[in-house]
Amino acid sequence: MEYLDIIIIAGLIILVVVIFRNFRNVLYLLGIIEVFLRLIRFIANNIGTNDISRFLIKTFPSSMFSIIDNYSSGILNTILSWILAFLFLLWLFYLIRYFFKKGR
Repeated sequence: MEYLDIIIIAGLIILVVVIFRNFRNVLYLLGIIEVFLRLIRFIANNIGTNDISRFLIKTFPSSMFSIIDNYSSGILNTILSWILAFLFLLWLFYLIRYFFKKGR
């Protein structure tokens, strides 16, 4: 159960690659996971019930960067964090491009 978060994320990424076979969809999945984790953390921090807050904080990591920090250290941590940051920049590029393309 210790590695459940990394197993779920890796499984989702593999599933998206197998089904859609498109790198852009993997980027969208990473963005969806990141937004979901941050929303869960926001809810956990601002909900009035301590039991639910403790459960959410214990069960869900705060972000994908915290997952990287949890399972790596040193130079590997730095490399993986920069790779994730680059993937988020690509995701942002696709979102902005989609936004302006839809506006026309």
